[in-house]
Amino acid sequence: MPDIICRSQQLTMDLRSDTGVGIRCWVNWIRSRLFWKITGLYALLSAIALTGLILALAGQMENQSVAQQQASLQQTLDRMAEELASGRSPDDVVATWKLRLAASGTQVWLLNETLESVVFTDEPPPGEITIQSVVRQALRTGQSIRRIKLGDGDEEFLAGGRKVVSREPTTSQQILLALVTPDSVTKDIAPVRSAAMRSSIFTWLIGILCMAFVTAGIVGPLQSMSVNLHQSIDRSQREDMLLTISDRHDELGQVANSLHELEEERQDQISRLQNTERMARSSAELLTTVLDSMIEGVIAIDMEQRIVFMNSGARNLLSISNAIGIGHRLYEAIRVPSFLEVVTESLSSRQMQTLEYRAAREQLDLVLVAIPILKGPHAGAVAVIRDVSEMRRLEAMRRDFVSGVSHELKTPLTVIQACTDTLLGGAMSDPVAADRFLKQIEEQSERLLQLILGMLQLARVESGQQIFQHEPVDVYAIAEDLLRGFRTVADSKSVKLALTGDTEMTLITDFQGLQTILSNLIDNAIKHTHANGTVVVELLADRSDPVIIVRDTGTGIPEELLGRIFERFYRVERDRSRERGGSGLGLAIVKHLCQSLGATISVKSELGRGSEFRVQFRPEEPVASSRPSYS
Repeated sequence: MPDIICRSQQLTMDLRSDTGVGIRCWVNWIRSRLFWKITGLYALLSAIALTGLILALAGQMENQSVAQQQASLQQTLDRMAEELASGRSPDDVVATWKLRLAASGTQVWLLNETLESVVFTDEPPPGEITIQSVVRQALRTGQSIRRIKLGDGDEEFLAGGRKVVSREPTTSQQILLALVTPDSVTKDIAPVRSAAMRSSIFTWLIGILCMAFVTAGIVGPLQSMSVNLHQSIDRSQREDMLLTISDRHDELGQVANSLHELEEERQDQISRLQNTERMARSSAELLTTVLDSMIEGVIAIDMEQRIVFMNSGARNLLSISNAIGIGHRLYEAIRVPSFLEVVTESLSSRQMQTLEYRAAREQLDLVLVAIPILKGPHAGAVAVIRDVSEMRRLEAMRRDFVSGVSHELKTPLTVIQACTDTLLGGAMSDPVAADRFLKQIEEQSERLLQLILGMLQLARVESGQQIFQHEPVDVYAIAEDLLRGFRTVADSKSVKLALTGDTEMTLITDFQGLQTILSNLIDNAIKHTHANGTVVVELLADRSDPVIIVRDTGTGIPEELLGRIFERFYRVERDRSRERGGSGLGLAIVKHLCQSLGATISVKSELGRGSEFRVQFRPEEPVASSRPSYS
């Protein structure tokens, strides 16, 4: 029982749902202008056609009825004439037929030639001219039947006349006159006409209803297609609708099928366009990312010199404010006249233009390349800005290096050549002179060798070809050995050497590299320290960063030259440095070795009071002890 109730309730809900859907469909159809156009046009045309048909049928039925009335009237007049001709009394004949024809509304008179009634009757014959014409025609032709109007009325009467042939020749001519009233004429066709009218109206209404259903069958799918083809409708719902309508075997089905094919083609095109757009957007994003990651500056402008693209490199190199962006004029972003002139010249000449200038505010050497874009929707120009400051600095360093090497090689070679020429010129015969010249040749050859070895070592360190082996290194032992080796040179100049600080200092570094750093710093300090001066090597291991300090009481370095002492072949006192035997590469080698070993070097100096070089290493947990200092 509960199952039956549930099924009943479900059926009721389905019926209500279907009823609601049907009502909504009819409401939508009634609101449709196309529905009313088709249905209204059909109603109008069918009403006109039915009206014409009814009028035609009514006229035909009326004509048939009139013809029947005429035939009946003719037959009545003939029978009355026969009875009168047979000798019966005119009064009896007329009275008899009046009774017979009273129900049909037909009046009968027997008239003479003067149109006077021969038989007494309650109603005199009408004296209308139309009646007289019917009687006269009957006298002439023997009979006359036609439809006439009496007086000013619109009603038509059926009037008939029949000449009565008397057997007595002396008897005056007599005419039977019969007049049928309008009601009698039309009463036979009125029921038929009424029935035809009702049938026509019923048929017209049925036709309109059928046409409404047919129109709904056309308008419904069209409305469904109109609604579901909207962009906001889900694609699957739209495809289901088109597939449903395409099942119809008519023109609407063909239209729906064509629309479904167009929908699939449109979706394919949309997919292709989306893929193309996605690829284009990805390419644009990639290009933008690549351009933004470039150190070179890139600025794209149109023909009116409005900025259409600018990467971060251009902002950094040209110090362009973030307030300046796409759409601004180029002169709003860049205030360098030569820059703007080159870009303008590139646009006007339609050729690539270049410019190298120095940005005073940024202290940069910049190269501008303006490339015109001649065709396409983005006609204009692209300005590429490149920072060549480092290149120019390296070129200057290369020139200085070549000049320094040439000069450094020229001096010992000149001495060697002069000594050789002197010896070959006869000095060999003088043992004292020959010995002096040979010693000079030996000294300059050693100088050349040290210069070449220093250049090779510096080249290896700079190029990264120097192989370092990091291991625990006893810094104190290295410093002690080096000071012992420089003792003879220092004593010859009356320079005191000292080793102070932590006596046990171990670093994880390259032994040979650290030895070269200390050797060059100690050698440089001894060379620039006057007699009775002091060179101190101090080791500081009890700090967060281990430090090696080489301090002297020499001539010192001017403050304005401190930034250049680590350059190749740079000497504070060129002539005196050559006399001391310096190559100009020692501090450059120290700088690059410190960079390779992860250390930093700094210098403090006071002119006339000496210099202090500090080499600071990364902390490698050095160990300090109380071993006695070396002096």
